[in-house]
Amino acid sequence: MSIVVKIPAVGESITEVIVGEFSVQDGDLVELDQVICELESDKATFELNAEAEGKIKILVKEGDTLKVGDAVVEIESASAEASAGEVKGEGRNDQPSPEA
Repeated sequence: MSIVVKIPAVGESITEVIVGEFSVQDGDLVELDQVICELESDKATFELNAEAEGKIKILVKEGDTLKVGDAVVEIESASAEASAGEVKGEGRNDQPSPEA
């Protein structure tokens, strides 16, 4: 399952922000609440945090101007990867079957 992290509404008068420096790179594994990047508005600078843990896909570039609600990154959640591994047989239990 992918989670899209969007520009949050941080104040009534802030409608757009500039993407500052990313703290992670495309393809990195991130943890819940880990800082992804800085966002700058005309009034403040704030951090955008990961909303889940998993593999990150960056959708924008540093310096891009985005509106509140625009997507910044997508996180392929770790639980989705684990589930996919179990479906493929990678998460199987290695205990012998009762017949053995």
